[in-house]
Amino acid sequence: MHPIIFSSLGKMNQAAVISNAQIKLIRSLRQKKFRDHYRLYLVEGEKMVAELMENPENSRHRAIRLFATSEYLDRNKDLFHRHPAEVMEATKKELEKISNLVTPQTVLAVASLPDALPLDQVPPDEPVLAFDSIRDPGNLGTILRTADWFGIHHVVCSPDSADLYNPKVVQSTMGALFRVEVIYADLPEWLSMVGKGERQILGTFLEGTSLYEVPLKNNPVILFGNESKGLPDHYDPYLTQKISIPPFHRGEKGPESLNIAASVAVICSEMRRKK
Repeated sequence: MHPIIFSSLGKMNQAAVISNAQIKLIRSLRQKKFRDHYRLYLVEGEKMVAELMENPENSRHRAIRLFATSEYLDRNKDLFHRHPAEVMEATKKELEKISNLVTPQTVLAVASLPDALPLDQVPPDEPVLAFDSIRDPGNLGTILRTADWFGIHHVVCSPDSADLYNPKVVQSTMGALFRVEVIYADLPEWLSMVGKGERQILGTFLEGTSLYEVPLKNNPVILFGNESKGLPDHYDPYLTQKISIPPFHRGEKGPESLNIAASVAVICSEMRRKK
């Protein structure tokens, strides 16, 4: 193994075997209650860790400790020398013990959990995506990646939605986690405040006005429902309009609906096109 640990302070310490206590702590971060208790979460893989480490100084995301193979350390010395995270060498076998992935990567980071953002941080002059009871971690991660692609910087989710720092969410964001802010809030309460400012609030439904026929303003709130149940009726009073993505399949039979992440991509694309 590598005989040293790199740190941003330029110090070199003897490498150590990952302790059982560290393994237990890292494994516990797979559960939300322990992430909340320790105020930590996990980031895995070279691309994700690079995104985390290269974040601007004002970023709310900070790596605390990295566990990496000797080969990875050799290739990334400069990165570690200018970053405050503690870096510990690990064997592939050790990484297998702490990884959440089927195929463990060459590096895993333990990062500090940012404080929750208040709703007043949602800008009134930018488009916002909102989600009621989105439960699938993979969907939430893909949605953030899509939002990032289309330059949407804020997403609002109901409190019962998937946890942002669930390892599956983190991995599927492919780095968008560090650029898109997610706020958990009481959606009806927030929408009632947003509506007072006469902001366009569009709800997505299987039956509604075609997306391609609706004039979209520059800063709409676009509301999506649960993956299987859609939006409940109690959101109707807050909506400016109900919209839908029309199907184009031939014949009477076809898919009943689009995956929610696919719907987000279609609507975001049309919104940016019209803008």
